Amino acid sequence: MQISMFKYFLAVAETGSIRQASLSLHVSASAISRQIQNLEHSFQTTLFDRCADGMLLTEEGRVLALHMQRTMREMELARAKIADIHGLTAGTVRYATIEGVARAWLFPAIAEFQKAHPLVEFKGRISGAEAVYQALENDQVDFGITMQDDFYPDIGIVEKFTTQFKAAMPHQHPLAKHSTLNLKDLTPYELTMLDPTFHTRRALDTSLLRLGLTAKIGFELDHIELIKVHVMQTGNLTILPDYAVSHEEKHQTMAIVDIAENELPSATTILCVRRGRILTKAAEAIINSLRKRPITLPV
Repeated sequence: MQISMFKYFLAVAETGSIRQASLSLHVSASAISRQIQNLEHSFQTTLFDRCADGMLLTEEGRVLALHMQRTMREMELARAKIADIHGLTAGTVRYATIEGVARAWLFPAIAEFQKAHPLVEFKGRISGAEAVYQALENDQVDFGITMQDDFYPDIGIVEKFTTQFKAAMPHQHPLAKHSTLNLKDLTPYELTMLDPTFHTRRALDTSLLRLGLTAKIGFELDHIELIKVHVMQTGNLTILPDYAVSHEEKHQTMAIVDIAENELPSATTILCVRRGRILTKAAEAIINSLRKRPITLPV
């Protein structure tokens, strides 16, 4: 079977759509559809359920996808090892990360790394903490960046970073001039917050419950950058990890105020890998680079 066929199949499996796979691979939808039909003919089984909301893997399709992912991973390792023989740092590094660290920390680190190692490509996904853990456990990525939520025996922590929570709001907000806020100070005002699938929101909810307080959460989103847009447009305030608002704090585009740590304790952001995963030279290099880089570096 051709490697391109593997790529087409896995792209549809990941996106759930031939059209989306076509756009991401820059290949015609008809060519992808034809290759999937050839695969199904070859294996004498249906690999996708064609549903109104997309292409969903059948049980047989999931088995094939797992083996194809491993095969593609082995090909990447082989390519990286051949590059090592020639003294090059090359190959594809895959990662999964929570959104907050991307702009302020991860993307600048990757850009700096690629200046020294232009043959290295990066493919990433941005999601909630739980999805990062799943991507690591399913061996889909080389490393992950997430907030530490629980103990996962298959996950190895490479580095830990202490993360404070900050209140962010327009400069004209009544609380903008405070140096530190207690959670009780926030209760008269409407908040725009991440939804409860995020560690930040769960930490806030837990602290409010412990203190017997109720917050006015008028708007929920699963996207940090859009939360900041909403806050600026409505005059609300939000609570986010410190690195998620480092750009706004440096450029003074929002008022960023500390929250008393005895009321909303700091969290731990981790750089992590799946135990036992064989890393390429390129993956090891960027991970070591990230370990040495301050996570709250302003941009």
